[in-house]
Amino acid sequence: MVVKPPLIHCPLPQTVAHSQLTDFMRFCAEQTGLAFPDAPSFHAFSVRDYRCFWSLFVRWSGVLCEGELQPVCVGDLCESAEFFPGLRLSYVENLLRIDERLPAHLPALTSIRGDGRVERLDRGTLSDRVQRSAAGLATLGVSAGDRVVAVFHNDADAVVAGLASAALGAGLSTSSPDMGAFSLLARFQPLEPSVLLFPLLDAQGVPDPALAQRLFEVAEGLPSLRHLVALDDGPVPPGLRLSVVRMQALTATTPPRAWTRFAFNHPLFTLFSSGTTGQPKCIIHGAGGSLLEHLKEHRLHCDLRPEDTLFFQTSCSWMMWNWQLSALAVGCRVVLYSGAVKGPETLWKLVDDEDVTVFGTSPAYLKMSEDAGFRPARKMLFPELRAVLSTGSILYDSQFDWVAREVGPFPLQSISGGTDILGCFVLGNPNLPVCRGESQCRSLGLDVEAEGARGPGDPGELVCRNPFPSRPLGFYGDAGGERFHDAYFRQSPGVWSHGDLIEFSESGTARIHGRSDGVLNVHGVRIGPAEMVRMLEGVAGLGEVLAVEQRVGEDALSSRLILLVRLTSGSTLDAELRHRIRQVLRTRGSAAHVPALIVAVSALPLTHSGKRADGAVRDVLHGRKPKNLLALRNPECLAEIEKEVALEDARRENALVAAPAATFEDLLRVIWTRLLDVPSLLPGDSFFALGGTSLLALRMVNELHDQTGLDLPPSTLFDAPTFGALCEIVCRRAPEPLSNLTSLRVGAGRPLYLVHGLAGDILELRSLAGRLPGHRPVLGFRARGLDLRDAPDLTVEAMAERYVEQLRAEKHAGPFALAGYSFGGLIAFEMARLLREAGEDIELCALLDSELHSACLSPVARTSFRLLKRVHRATGKLASLDPRLELLSQPVLRVLEQQLDVTQRVPSVRPWTTEEMTPAMIRLEAVAWKAFRAYRPKPYLGSVLFFQASSRPPTFCNPVPLWNDATGGRLTVVTVPGDHFTVIREPGVQVLAERLGELLAAA
Repeated sequence: MVVKPPLIHCPLPQTVAHSQLTDFMRFCAEQTGLAFPDAPSFHAFSVRDYRCFWSLFVRWSGVLCEGELQPVCVGDLCESAEFFPGLRLSYVENLLRIDERLPAHLPALTSIRGDGRVERLDRGTLSDRVQRSAAGLATLGVSAGDRVVAVFHNDADAVVAGLASAALGAGLSTSSPDMGAFSLLARFQPLEPSVLLFPLLDAQGVPDPALAQRLFEVAEGLPSLRHLVALDDGPVPPGLRLSVVRMQALTATTPPRAWTRFAFNHPLFTLFSSGTTGQPKCIIHGAGGSLLEHLKEHRLHCDLRPEDTLFFQTSCSWMMWNWQLSALAVGCRVVLYSGAVKGPETLWKLVDDEDVTVFGTSPAYLKMSEDAGFRPARKMLFPELRAVLSTGSILYDSQFDWVAREVGPFPLQSISGGTDILGCFVLGNPNLPVCRGESQCRSLGLDVEAEGARGPGDPGELVCRNPFPSRPLGFYGDAGGERFHDAYFRQSPGVWSHGDLIEFSESGTARIHGRSDGVLNVHGVRIGPAEMVRMLEGVAGLGEVLAVEQRVGEDALSSRLILLVRLTSGSTLDAELRHRIRQVLRTRGSAAHVPALIVAVSALPLTHSGKRADGAVRDVLHGRKPKNLLALRNPECLAEIEKEVALEDARRENALVAAPAATFEDLLRVIWTRLLDVPSLLPGDSFFALGGTSLLALRMVNELHDQTGLDLPPSTLFDAPTFGALCEIVCRRAPEPLSNLTSLRVGAGRPLYLVHGLAGDILELRSLAGRLPGHRPVLGFRARGLDLRDAPDLTVEAMAERYVEQLRAEKHAGPFALAGYSFGGLIAFEMARLLREAGEDIELCALLDSELHSACLSPVARTSFRLLKRVHRATGKLASLDPRLELLSQPVLRVLEQQLDVTQRVPSVRPWTTEEMTPAMIRLEAVAWKAFRAYRPKPYLGSVLFFQASSRPPTFCNPVPLWNDATGGRLTVVTVPGDHFTVIREPGVQVLAERLGELLAAA
């Protein structure tokens, strides 16, 4: 018996009654005389008589067009059918139409830039800007049939320039500024474009030399270009063969022009998709088909109306940018965001501030919010939000639960389609319930099935059996259509085969199971294996390569990229070649293209016809038996691949086992080359510049201790960051004690002092120091006792006194800016108190997620807190017996939490294990725990900043009231995303650094 997933959301009867889908079903019933009692019956009509369906939709939706509506579709095969050959329309006119229903003053666009600037355009202003820009581009000779390529920030300038190009009938192709020049040229070169549109300023409005250099390389790599058009007034890179025209100059005095209508199937967008072989596919999408599909999805499936506000988290490299653009045709306001996602609150706050009604995002963002312990509904109201959409990778069951629990009772609609059709195959429906883990329905007008499935609940190949208007016109440069046929129709002639595995239930809901054609989806970033092959062309020693995604956890975000390489004769996969491969992939692609493992194998599996069997490799790396070993010419290579991947994992785990060395310098060289995967070292090579991390630094000093008995703090790398400098320290055999105070970042002006955490060292604060905005120097206090020859200070007060004495001894002058992480916050607070009592000025005192022991509570509060901890422990025991009992106990917990001012959060994970810490750090951590338990903050008559992680462990009381009492109410609380450890690690540390930097500048 198939168990139906639980319902997450059910639409209200009045919602169903007044939806646009219900209105269109009623219209179709009146026109055809048919009855549509439910959603399945209407979908059946839409695919059985798709010509009637699309004809009625054009009439009902009021598409602005001219010509004959008949014939609706010429041909019955998906591959060759042509829709509405007698119609002419303007895509841009339909998006920017102004009439009684959509007046000129209606808000159209809100563009929020990375520097906080907000630009708001109504329909009249947007239409005027697009018309003027189109007229300006026309003066450059841009006309129908031209190809315009663009590197865009996701802002209003991109929308205006993109629509201006489309208004002239030019085919538009867009990408985002974060792509490398190699990847941009791989996409743009085949199109032989005539115009390149681009910004010269970054998303914060600041000149970006790296962006300028990248655009220079792109411009020089496109010999077909006739014009370069800059969207802003940033500095032009020198040496360009073409002069740069500013868009503002083009539109300054040019009068508006009328919209021109083109054939229904006139090329509109060219998008790019990486398959498993060959160059990127340049997929041409027609204006009419894109408009109709998007209008259908926006109005019937999303129920978007003029009073709505749509915000979809996207970049201009993704099809969702084009999809959200078409929502202007509905008349709703579209919100654009071109800034960084600084933390889980970034987009939720935007949704709240802008009264967004339909929010589109990705599973990756939802997972980040969940992992950070962020609870949007506790901080935002979402007064207008009515639906959340998600696409980009698989949306898992637990994420439906999280949205329902932490965001609100909104339908979470999992939508899936792709760049290939510029639309969706399965998506949401305002009239249907949402089931946990499932897409609500098939897209209307598309006969989508799971080919090869044995029945409901069994995955099969996603296919579409009937013609549909948004089927692409073909591939650019594929005049005979061979590549287009091979990509989608070779498997089942006349039937669109998409390359996804899909499962349908008896009721028509769907689950996507991932790609069936080898396209990788690593951390939500789609990577074509062929793209990796192209990037590595010309790397000496590489014969054949295969990129494979391997899941190492239960969700799509827990995956890693493995690169299998077959070397040329006489080549070895040594540290130098590994380093070169990673450099090439990072430079030509992005950080997402850099593999977690690089493994040499003697062969890759082939079928008897000579085709590579990538799926068989994926199967063995996931512990599955390949489906058809008899089809392989060399199945024995699969065992070797599995073995070599395991050996490479073991090699990395055992990288600390150093060979005997004649000298200390030789020993250090062996350790560095193994840990950093580098072929050789020079005295000036920096540990961190070579890819070293805090964890690798810990491993390095531990290996030194094991081999030589030397006890070096990991932060020695701040004092001696290069191989040569560290050799000088190591070769002394008995190095001089290091100062408690060291430089984390050089700069100008008064320094910021950071204080260590529980383990006494400050290496963990390297990322924070390096990411602080501005140019102030950053100094760090590390604990006495990191050298086992020194006795540690035993109390918070003793540590603070020592560090203050050191400031005076070294003649540091105030005002002082102090910040302490974790346990270090207690020391920084005590230092500020001592300095202030001595008459010194305190510029800033910041506590970075610094807890206080529950012994600091009043007797009544302490007793209540202990009671709450017991309830939590009992809840855990109940959950182990029956998860339903845990659910029953949640209301009791919430009442206790509210009464006791304590918030239950998920437990934190330590950044490293005890085995990875030095003996001195282990000793200092034990001392610090005793000092933590004994510390009681005394009154401090100054203001204090408390940076609190959004996710807190349940074993600590809420320190905010205690710190507030100690400061006499002069405490300012700043919430930052993450838990106690992730706030100082990527990506959360970026948010902490920016906020600390802003408040430091304001101080």
